[in-house]
Amino acid sequence: MRKLALLSLIPLVQAVPDAAHADSTSAASAFEGVYAGLEIGAAAADGTTDFPVLSGGTRNASFDPDNGRSFGALFGYNMQRGDMIYGAEVRYSNLSHVVEKGDPETREVMDFADLRGRVGYVNGDFMFYGALGWSWSRLRVHPSAQFDRESQTTLDGFNIGLGMEYNFNDRWFAGADYTYRDVSGDFDDAPNDSDFDLSTITARVAYRF
Repeated sequence: MRKLALLSLIPLVQAVPDAAHADSTSAASAFEGVYAGLEIGAAAADGTTDFPVLSGGTRNASFDPDNGRSFGALFGYNMQRGDMIYGAEVRYSNLSHVVEKGDPETREVMDFADLRGRVGYVNGDFMFYGALGWSWSRLRVHPSAQFDRESQTTLDGFNIGLGMEYNFNDRWFAGADYTYRDVSGDFDDAPNDSDFDLSTITARVAYRF
């Protein structure tokens, strides 16, 4: 009976290392892969703009719009090496209420797009990361000096950010992200650049393929 009992334990003993290896393999790739998701949050901006005015020419003035909202989509890829994450991400967000109303010109930040690399550290189901990249943002003024419609330009500059993510399972995760952008550019015929800081704090949810 003792020999029979010992023989019956052999499959279980063999299974333990296999299970441990499976768990280790799963943990070693828990954050790896292509992902896509949505995010929503708050946006704030400040700086100076040289913008077209209704009376003709341009005017340089400080830019301190209302705090607004951000809603957008993201797409990226993570490569996991042990506890370290190396990845790339692109995202686009539409902005609302990032507006400074003037008399009569109104200036508004319309949206932004980010392209960035990320480096992260995994701790259990959590991943903490830093990010660095380049951003583009559209600024519009309405009404414009020479046209019946609004006048707009694209500004660009670097971005830097911090964030964290939590894995609910091997497919779904959620997180939070703070990103700071320093963007600049000019309107046609403006002698000076428009230059402002754009910051967002967002909550995100995504699916890993």
